[in-house]
Amino acid sequence: PNKMPDRALWLQPDAAKAFYEICDVVEVSDMYRTPESSLSAVKRGRGALRPGWSPHGYGWAIDLKLKESMSNLGRKLGLGRRATKAELDAFMESHGFFCLRRDHTLGAEAWHYNFFGVGYVVPAKSKSTYRLMEDKIVATYGDQLRPNPKECQRLLQKLGLYGGKIDGILGAISREAFLVFQRGWEIPRTGKDDIRTRRTLAFVAREMIAVPVAA
Repeated sequence: PNKMPDRALWLQPDAAKAFYEICDVVEVSDMYRTPESSLSAVKRGRGALRPGWSPHGYGWAIDLKLKESMSNLGRKLGLGRRATKAELDAFMESHGFFCLRRDHTLGAEAWHYNFFGVGYVVPAKSKSTYRLMEDKIVATYGDQLRPNPKECQRLLQKLGLYGGKIDGILGAISREAFLVFQRGWEIPRTGKDDIRTRRTLAFVAREMIAVPVAA
């Protein structure tokens, strides 16, 4: 269950089941992101986190159209008005989705919700769920996000960027492959297996398939 996530077009199964319970209320502007769409979102200023770091890429996040979702919730609750952001956040949390921001305002990233599950409690001092989600990603996938030199060579070979031996020795051929990969994914070009490169490579190069979820 803790294998690197499949490149599904949908949320992780638990998040998807929770989403089905609220999809008649909330309107989504973004859900799952491929590595390519995640990089594009960063370039357009739409996403703050790069491929391999964004929870959208792991199926654990959704972005909402806030005004539409707040209006829909107001109607559902019979309020006779648009629901407030705090009311929307409370509704989302009751289904396991927690806003990145913890101040219930409409500032930057107020539309972004991370999935932690029903009953999860965000520490009172937390101003954001960013670090909490990052900790969840690392705890779930562990060393898969930190491939060793030999595994890096395998992944680069899989992408058609490396034609040398799979020996874990990062010589000239490996450095050239890293440089090409770094240039393509707009990572600082070091030619080395630094942590940013390793994690992006691990995320980009995995085989991904759709995960069916029962309705």
